[in-house]
Amino acid sequence: MKWKIWYALFFAFTVAISAYFSPLWGLLISLILLYRKYTLVFAELLSLFVSYSVVFYFHHLPIFTYVLRAFLFIDLFLILSEYLDKVSVIGLTGERGVPLVVTLSYIPVFYEVATNVFFYRRARKMRFSIEEISRPILVEMVKIADDLYKSYTLKLYGNFTRKTEFRPSKQDIVPMILGVSALCLSLLIPISLVK
Repeated sequence: MKWKIWYALFFAFTVAISAYFSPLWGLLISLILLYRKYTLVFAELLSLFVSYSVVFYFHHLPIFTYVLRAFLFIDLFLILSEYLDKVSVIGLTGERGVPLVVTLSYIPVFYEVATNVFFYRRARKMRFSIEEISRPILVEMVKIADDLYKSYTLKLYGNFTRKTEFRPSKQDIVPMILGVSALCLSLLIPISLVK
C-alpha cells in the first residue's frame, strides 16, 4: 500500500495537529500502522513505560507529554518512509526531491539490514559486541546509500516528465480516514496521562 504525497502529508499534518491536543491517539494510530515492525513497536512501548516511570518518580509528569510527541514524530517519519509513494515525490519536486526520496528509502532498508545482522549473530551464537555488530551494518548502509543515490539520480535524466495526480485512489483514502480520526478522537475524547 503506497500513498501519494498529498494524502501522506495530509495524514502527517492532521496527526501532528492532534498531538497538540492529545498525543495518545496519534501515537496509537501510528503504532497500528507500524504493526509489521513488532520489535520496534515493542521497544517503543518499553521505552515509553520506562520514561513514564522515571518522570513519575521524579514528579515531573508534564514532561511526559513531550516524550509522547517526540515518539509520535519519529513514528510519522517511519510511517512516511514505509508508505509514501516515492514516484509521486519525484513527480512533484523533480530532481530536488532526490535527497528526500533517498532518505525515505534508506530507513526501511536499514531496519532490514539490522534485523538480518542480529538474526545471523544469534544463529551463529556469537557474543554481543557493539563493534562486531556495527561494522557490517555500517559497511552495508554506506554501500546501499551510494547505490540508492546513484539509481535515483540516473533515473531522473532521460524522458522524465512531471506528472502530478490529485485524484485519490483507494489506497489514498486510508491516510485521510486515519488522519481525520486521530484529529477527531483527540478533540472529542482528550486522554491525558498528565493531570
